Amino acid sequence: MNRLRAYWVGQAKWWCSRSLEWWAPHLTALYIGGAITIMGAKFDELISLKLNEIGDLTAGIFGPLAFLWLVLGYIQQGRELRLSSEALLLQADELRNSVAQQCEMVAAQKIGLINYEKSLQPLLHVSVSDAGWFEGEFYLEFKVENTGEYCESLAVKLVVGAEEIGPNYLQPLIRGASSFVRFSHLDEWTDCKVVIGYRVMNGSCNSQEFTATHYADEEGDQYFVRKLSFLS
Repeated sequence: MNRLRAYWVGQAKWWCSRSLEWWAPHLTALYIGGAITIMGAKFDELISLKLNEIGDLTAGIFGPLAFLWLVLGYIQQGRELRLSSEALLLQADELRNSVAQQCEMVAAQKIGLINYEKSLQPLLHVSVSDAGWFEGEFYLEFKVENTGEYCESLAVKLVVGAEEIGPNYLQPLIRGASSFVRFSHLDEWTDCKVVIGYRVMNGSCNSQEFTATHYADEEGDQYFVRKLSFLS
């Protein structure tokens, strides 16, 4: 009994699992077969029908079939539209992911380019090598040393308050090279800013700035030079 019940339950599930596309041709064949059987049984009455009656009979027979296939076509079209919409959504997600990856690649390339440009920068060091009076004028002499990459077109300006003095130009500096630059006609032991502009190997220009602050100790008047940040 249990086996028979399980068999019929399985059969019911199998029939219910069939799609409308599977049922439609089978129902159509069953319907046409039934119509032919009925018309065969009533063949004598069929051949005696008038033309308009035959048309009404044909419309009555095939009307339900036409409605069935119309509904089937509507359902199939809706399913295809749904699949098409899902495909478009998947393409949109893939495009969005592709755009995000491209943005990440551009950002990484930008960071790499920035790091490359930073690697081309010279590392300049400035110190006050001499200061004092000469022919009635106070002067400051600075030593400029490079411990980074090659740079050229060095232009050194001295900023005292709102006044700019210079620029004075230096020869190109390779790694480990140094040069001296002197500024005269200054106020005695004044604080100032040193601005050094230059061009690196890829042709871009930049500058580095330093502050020179006067102080006095047991050894006399001195200058403390501090480099300002230039790599952002």
